[in-house]
Amino acid sequence: MKSIERVITILLILLLVPAGAAAQARRQKPIPNSGSLNPEELRKLSEDASKARANLIDATKKYRESLVVVLDGQQKVVEDTAKLVEKQTSLLADGIISRRELDESQQKLTELERQVTNTLGQIEQADQLVAEAAEAEESLKLKSVPSGVFHTGLVMIRYTGSNNWQLADEPKVDAFFQQRFGRALPISAFGQTEVHNRLGFDHRGAVDVAIHPDSSEGQTLMAYLRSQGIPFIAFRAAVAGSATGAHIHIGPPSHRTQ
Repeated sequence: MKSIERVITILLILLLVPAGAAAQARRQKPIPNSGSLNPEELRKLSEDASKARANLIDATKKYRESLVVVLDGQQKVVEDTAKLVEKQTSLLADGIISRRELDESQQKLTELERQVTNTLGQIEQADQLVAEAAEAEESLKLKSVPSGVFHTGLVMIRYTGSNNWQLADEPKVDAFFQQRFGRALPISAFGQTEVHNRLGFDHRGAVDVAIHPDSSEGQTLMAYLRSQGIPFIAFRAAVAGSATGAHIHIGPPSHRTQ
């Protein structure tokens, strides 16, 4: 089966590269930079990019569905082969089959399990691509959002609170959470961390909380933050280059440092 990298490359070529005479004309004309485009051309360019992302998301979802079908078949074969190995182990003990027959079945089982792992990895990468494309679209919509706006998207939830949040305010949030749920706020990152250095984000004024925003705890915490005017960004899933997993980011957005 083709790797997801190759499939996505093909999808991008189909989505973004014009064909025939249009491609020839494009090669003959210099590509204008954004500064030379008028507002209408910029709007059209933005719409085309959004359509390309939407098409890519749709194509990737369909590809993921095909991978799930493949995975179901692979797991069934693994289950049957594992039963065969178990049976042959007993037959070998009784001297009915040779060691070579059992070894061959065990090698086949190992290879089948490797294929399952590979397919699971491709499904995960497809999910990552969909999340990244959706997050990119939502991020564009959230530019220049005024204070006090609450926005819920497919991957990301954002509240642009008016409170001048600082790390010193974290104990107040922790006290609320402990009073409500009887445990400390599950902080996964307080200020700048090595992970944020690696991702290239300035996280010095924010706190990450390891809670899924769609959970009861996540919903309660976000409602409290909104009542206090505290800005936050909640991720429902990992986003390549932005978030390593589902969590609630309390504080202003982390700007890129590189």
